[in-house]
Amino acid sequence: MSKTVQTFGEETISETVSVLVVDDDASLVELVETFLEREKRVFDVTTTTDSNEAITLAERGEVDAVVSDYDMPTRNGIELLKQIRNSRPDIPFILFTGKGSEEIASKAISAGVTDYLQKGGGSSQYKLLANRLMNAVEKHRSQRALEHSEEKFSKLVENSSDFIAIVSENALFEYASSSAESVIGYSSDELVGESVFEFVHPKDRKRVMEEFFRSVENPEEDVSVEFRLADSGEHPVILESRGNNLLDDDTVSGFVVNTRDITDLKDKQNQLEQRNDQLEHVQELIAHDVRTPLTAAESWLDLYEDEEDPAHLDNLRQALDRAVSLLDQTDALTEEPIVIRDLQTVALNETAKASWTTADTTDARLEIVDSRLLEANESQFGQLLENLFRNAIAHGDADTVRVGTLPGEDGFFVEDTGTGIPESERPRVFESGYTTGEVTNTGLGLVIVKQIANGHEWDVTLTESEEGGARFEFSNVTFKPDVCE
Repeated sequence: MSKTVQTFGEETISETVSVLVVDDDASLVELVETFLEREKRVFDVTTTTDSNEAITLAERGEVDAVVSDYDMPTRNGIELLKQIRNSRPDIPFILFTGKGSEEIASKAISAGVTDYLQKGGGSSQYKLLANRLMNAVEKHRSQRALEHSEEKFSKLVENSSDFIAIVSENALFEYASSSAESVIGYSSDELVGESVFEFVHPKDRKRVMEEFFRSVENPEEDVSVEFRLADSGEHPVILESRGNNLLDDDTVSGFVVNTRDITDLKDKQNQLEQRNDQLEHVQELIAHDVRTPLTAAESWLDLYEDEEDPAHLDNLRQALDRAVSLLDQTDALTEEPIVIRDLQTVALNETAKASWTTADTTDARLEIVDSRLLEANESQFGQLLENLFRNAIAHGDADTVRVGTLPGEDGFFVEDTGTGIPESERPRVFESGYTTGEVTNTGLGLVIVKQIANGHEWDVTLTESEEGGARFEFSNVTFKPDVCE
């Protein structure tokens, strides 16, 4: 079954998502059904107040995801989760409960719940539930697609070949199938008698040679090696060769090498992995980044109510605009890989000051060492700086954060006077889930910094400031000739 849905102005056909809503309150399951189907037209919602019926429906494979209350008479939501996971170990399961506590959240996470969300908060909470549910299903389907692709890739490698060759102990072609020309651009006659290494990219040649001669010394080992084709132009052709040592075989007396072009497969694999990673982070990103400008907006509103200073309204509007911008970016992340568009000329100092006002900087101080004009997407660049500021203050206990340019022509830095990050931990700071804060922190701030930097094609490294705090350096930045004062 399919439904027509609207996605970013383009009409597309999407497979229906079957959702099972479980709650002992009949009026509530009807309410959840109404909101979910209104928010996402691809949702086909089934409801039940009976946990036994829920288990039966899930075991039959009739649902793609489950949304369940926690406190129910027959069995609670975590017990239902465990029961369903016996037959559906990877089905997305969201605990949507009005009885929230750290103890329940901890138990839910330990049991493997996909997400945990408390009821309340009006219609916005149901919108959040719909988004998180959709993200969970898309992630699940994307993971299954990736696993299917990898399985298919493995079978193709083991059972098929586009180009078969027999290679001597001295790495000379003795035989090449006619398909060689379509794979690497050379005919059989051109290959026979030539060294196989002449057709390997110079930067890969040493590694391929080492693998080949290792297989000569260890005939019982099968060899598989990936490499770029020599002289394949600006976009290298990537080949995979699998070799079997049959030098002692009287019929073959050589290496049987199966070679095929895996350029497209590698590209698709990388795209699937990137897409899967983004879907994994997007639901946490909403809470992680949007909360900061909303908290700032609330504070500016309190100040305005106390002082009636119109300047506070400007700051309030700026914080709300920032929250909307972040939500727009989050929507984009669910649809496509991170690509930085709409580059503008922005001032390092002005963007840093604007980001400082929307970050929760408490009593800390921002110090602009110097500034330049650079090419960046202003909104995403501001998000990068906000995350670094928040990280320095919330986790590094910094009282001063400095921003400036690197010596030379291609970079800037953000450093602080806080506790810093131990050298042993630095390789992990850009990984999802890494945090030195409380368990409620998502650990996404620096992941997002890395993603935005990559989208701009900037290189980012983590070192130590003079005071022992964290220092993030961004290089390969495109600066404009004008100097900002």
